[in-house]
Amino acid sequence: MNYATFFYKNIFSAAFAFLCFGQLLNAQSKDSLHYPIKDRRGDGYSWQNRNPFDIRDTSLLKQNIEYDPKTKQYIIVETIGGKTYRRPTFLTFEEFQRIQARKAEVDYFKKRSQALATLNRKVARPKMQVFDKLFDRIFGVGKNGFKVDIKPQGSVDILAGYQGQVTKNPTLPEAARKNGGFDFDMNANLSVNANIGDKLKLPINYNTLANFDFENQLKLDYKGMDDEILKSFEAGNISWQSKGTLIPSTQNLFGLKTQLQFGKFYFTAALANQRSQRQSQTLQGGAATTQFQKKLDDYEENRHFLMGQYFRNNYNKAMKNLPVVNSQVQIQRIEVWVTNRTGATTDARDVVGLADLGENQPASPALIGDPNGTRPDNGSNNLYGKITVGNLNSPFRKPSQVTGLLQGLGLKPVDDFEKTFARKLTANEYYFNPQIGFVSINAQLQPDEVLGVAYQYTYNGKVYQVGEFSQDVALDSAQGIQRVLFLKLLKATSARINLPIWDLMMKNVYSLDLAGVSRDGFKLNVLYEQPSGGLKRYLPESAPAVSGLSLLRILNLDRLNNRNDPQPDGIFDFVEGFTILPQQGKIVFPVLEPFGKDLYELAFNNGVGLPA
Repeated sequence: MNYATFFYKNIFSAAFAFLCFGQLLNAQSKDSLHYPIKDRRGDGYSWQNRNPFDIRDTSLLKQNIEYDPKTKQYIIVETIGGKTYRRPTFLTFEEFQRIQARKAEVDYFKKRSQALATLNRKVARPKMQVFDKLFDRIFGVGKNGFKVDIKPQGSVDILAGYQGQVTKNPTLPEAARKNGGFDFDMNANLSVNANIGDKLKLPINYNTLANFDFENQLKLDYKGMDDEILKSFEAGNISWQSKGTLIPSTQNLFGLKTQLQFGKFYFTAALANQRSQRQSQTLQGGAATTQFQKKLDDYEENRHFLMGQYFRNNYNKAMKNLPVVNSQVQIQRIEVWVTNRTGATTDARDVVGLADLGENQPASPALIGDPNGTRPDNGSNNLYGKITVGNLNSPFRKPSQVTGLLQGLGLKPVDDFEKTFARKLTANEYYFNPQIGFVSINAQLQPDEVLGVAYQYTYNGKVYQVGEFSQDVALDSAQGIQRVLFLKLLKATSARINLPIWDLMMKNVYSLDLAGVSRDGFKLNVLYEQPSGGLKRYLPESAPAVSGLSLLRILNLDRLNNRNDPQPDGIFDFVEGFTILPQQGKIVFPVLEPFGKDLYELAFNNGVGLPA
């Protein structure tokens, strides 16, 4: 009985356990993943399975690789919290080297692929959309519904380098044998094409290498719809188109322009600055006729100079009775030197310009003039004798000592002398008048450049000289350096109106902005602008002796007729080399201060100085 009961109990327990186990198996089969996640069988270093759907190892899992010198194997151990997570993996040296090489190869090609992808990747330029009814009403809707579209493009080129030149010429000072400087250049070509809606456009172009300014465009262009009052609004580079002749069409304007419509009435207005100029030329007999206009303060600076105070004091007298020149001076020889800014190596040397050289009345109190001298010469004062003691062996000839020695004589830099490394101009780089005594430089000098001359002239058959010529002061063969050349200073590095050399710069020469002027058809008038705006050929008020005379006549520009007889005819006296330099295109007034002291003396001081 007991045995049977125990037997049935065991059978029931086994059946119940089997039933529960079957239900558990069914539950596991229902809850398991369709694609189960399998743990890797080996270490993460040598395991080759790279299924992208597998979960990555947690950061708590640490991998350590050690080398066992006894077994000559690499041991790979994985731990979590300091405890071993998996069984260690053992690799021989060859296996470990093969795995390392494979990983290095994969990493190399992956980096190459990423670099190429970065270079070929297009810059993302998402188009902006604005969802606003007011925006749509003002600017409209652009293409494909996009409201703001900006397309910038262009390039910037930067060139940097150093350019130097070495000249192995023993006749040049050591400092002059090497010259150079940094060469830096940057070119930019940029453009932006922006659209805001379908009404507003912003075309912008900028190029530093553009041949003309109008090629660089900066513009705001707004176009209204057919049913709007505001038809267009432009800002920046605009143009004015006109169908009438009262207001002609104009290009290259910078400003504002708008067009409005009120029914059938169109209103167009513009407020702009005109960047272009309209010029007209008339061809007569194959030659072009051009009109020009100059103001009294438009004289050329730093280009025309008198060679000394003597020539300044006698200028008006010599030019008074043209074409007869009241001067017995005849310059036979001249050299012109300017600061060497071009890096020239021939006809270049150290020079010293002396302001009082050749002056009978020196401005420096340290010098003594010749009371009996009247004409410019090196012996007009004691300066040249002091600096040329010993002739070519004078210590003043040494470039390194001349500045200190001149200061020891009581002379001041800039005020009394200038030392510079200069080059000699060729004959086609300047013009000089041998009787009046002025020199005209083709290229305008910079404010900090020095100008000096040496000239030789005759007066009543006697020869005089101011300054030194380069061939007379040769190389110092003993020391292998160039001796300093002494010149007459005409322009210093500082333009001070209280210095005597300020008066040597001519302020009565005006440029016509063209060359090759012909006598035929040339006309010149000097006009007075009244406060009311009118122009007159004469002064409204003047001395009785010149009342009613034209300004051309008062300023001694109308003394001759077309046959050069002393009879005014109301036309400019075309006297080549004196009142006009036709090849250079310069007008030269026969008085030094035509709109200053000389005009006062001629027009208001009873005509004193007026030619007979």
